[in-house]
Amino acid sequence: MKNSINLRFGILVAIILVATAFRFLAVVAPTLSNFSPVGTIALFGGAYFTKKYWAFVVPILALWLSNLVLNNVFYKQWYPTFSFGFEAAVFISFALVVLVGIVTLKKVNVTNLLGANLLGTLVFFIVSNFFVWTAGKIYPQTFDGLVSCYTMALPFLKNTLMSNLIFSAIMFGAFEYAQSTSKSLQLQ
Repeated sequence: MKNSINLRFGILVAIILVATAFRFLAVVAPTLSNFSPVGTIALFGGAYFTKKYWAFVVPILALWLSNLVLNNVFYKQWYPTFSFGFEAAVFISFALVVLVGIVTLKKVNVTNLLGANLLGTLVFFIVSNFFVWTAGKIYPQTFDGLVSCYTMALPFLKNTLMSNLIFSAIMFGAFEYAQSTSKSLQLQ
């Protein structure tokens, strides 16, 4: 029993780490901005980790470590324009998407997964862009500035939703298939 729990945990972490590597696509293909498995990683953790603190810890740690590499190696000139508040907003948004996964994916099926992806994408979009607006560095802190912030972020919303749907099909499909072929990955 304990070995199967450890195996399941290890497989979940491995899938998240492999998916995290795909965040580096944006470095080699800048047109894929916001085309990333980040939202799916959050939903995946929320859906499958039995101890829910791991649902937050593992995905957030994967995001943080990949941010360290992306921000310090690839985006040295870009990153300083954003503040700690922006970074915190991304992690708060990400944690909320984990929560969406916990609440909506108690039973993983296509309908629930589509709903979780739509809701998770919208939560991330609304919360993260609200924090971008409140920082006051890019958009004026007026109603027009808020509308402008969300309007300018719409192209990113499309890429985020598309990537969430594609990575969800891959990650959830792979784990569901693995569970169906290995009793040691199934919850008792």
